[in-house]
Amino acid sequence: MNPSAASNDIRRDLVALLPRLRRFAWTLTGDANTADGLLQEVCPRVVLKSHHWKGEGRLESWVFNQIRTGWNEEPRKRSRQEPQAKPQAAAKSSDENCASKAFLGLPQGLASALLLVDVEGFDYTEAASILGVTPELLSSRLCAARLALASQPPGVAERRA
Repeated sequence: MNPSAASNDIRRDLVALLPRLRRFAWTLTGDANTADGLLQEVCPRVVLKSHHWKGEGRLESWVFNQIRTGWNEEPRKRSRQEPQAKPQAAAKSSDENCASKAFLGLPQGLASALLLVDVEGFDYTEAASILGVTPELLSSRLCAARLALASQPPGVAERRA
């Protein structure tokens, strides 16, 4: 396969992953606008670095890892720029449902762990690798996230039967 064909393939796959990547970026940033900016910054890098992915494992694991790495680089970039007003938090959005508010209201790190395992279906080892933590720490975060959601007052995170 020639390089341009590989690039087209990764672009097609990346487009298919965008909704999942956006959800993940949102759990990292806590804000839809910042999440979109993170994706706009990282996705072109993913295409440029596609030769680094050797085809071993799942492409989405590698791309999720690139998103997390991009977010971890953000504080350094922001510290070099002028401070800007922070956009409204996603949890304050009027069109957002209660479940999203409860999910995104989890402490930092917990929402991402819960999303990767319970929503995206990654196993503990893959999710831990994406987040750059040990499987034991991931298990601890999942437990804390599930407890936090379960302890929400009635009506905050309603379940549908």
